[in-house]
Amino acid sequence: MRSEPLALALLRLVAERGARTGFIDTPAGPMRFAVRGPEGARPLLVLHGLSDSIPGWARAASELARSHRVHLLDLPGHGLSGDPPDWRLGTLLSAVESYALTLDRPLVVGHSLGGWLALKLLARRPRLASGLVVINPAGATVPAEELQDFLGVLSPATRADVRRYLSLAFRRPPLALRLAPGEVIKAMHAKNARGFLTSLEADDFLAAGELRALDLPLRLVWGRHDRFLPAASLPFFREHLRGAELVLLERAGHCPHLEAPADLARAIAAPFRD
Repeated sequence: MRSEPLALALLRLVAERGARTGFIDTPAGPMRFAVRGPEGARPLLVLHGLSDSIPGWARAASELARSHRVHLLDLPGHGLSGDPPDWRLGTLLSAVESYALTLDRPLVVGHSLGGWLALKLLARRPRLASGLVVINPAGATVPAEELQDFLGVLSPATRADVRRYLSLAFRRPPLALRLAPGEVIKAMHAKNARGFLTSLEADDFLAAGELRALDLPLRLVWGRHDRFLPAASLPFFREHLRGAELVLLERAGHCPHLEAPADLARAIAAPFRD
């Protein structure tokens, strides 16, 4: 089994407090899961972003587990999950689909890459979920120059690059990340991040038709200070996620689960409009 740095291991203890944990076999290999919250409560499936894992959701999951049966995953090649046979979007999606099919129409929640995967999954299987909440989702079809700029931000190599990355991704960059730029560089150059980014193909990106065809309760949650994703991302989702409720979080950038976990939990758990 994989090991984690001490800080992440301690956060995992918080995220998985009182949880049932284990691994599920998927087409992408063994995938770590943690399930917490009242038995019989509405199931909620959380899909994290690139280079993130269950520990990153420690505070938000604690809030959500008061009212939901929360299912947390380490995506293939992340956290304690084994590496997939390849890093293609479809391979990661196959693992998520395998787990989602074991649940009874969960509320699916996805952040960044997780939002991208959730949108792809429910475009293909719209009846799998009872609702969908995407948080600063990645995968929008944007102008080529914006995409190239974005990919450049994802390849920090110096302290200056890390400062730029943090200033774009966060409203107020966490002190721990500011004090450890080497760890940020290490994470963004890890094989899960590099493997996924170098495996992307044009048809992996979300198409307007996929989004317009979604027919289930939808909420788009956006950290207002996100300058990390390409600028055209939010307009793309607002135009093509027809009928989606938009919730803007004033105290967050790209990672509301880290900057404003209580605000995010309320946005996720709120009833959908009729």
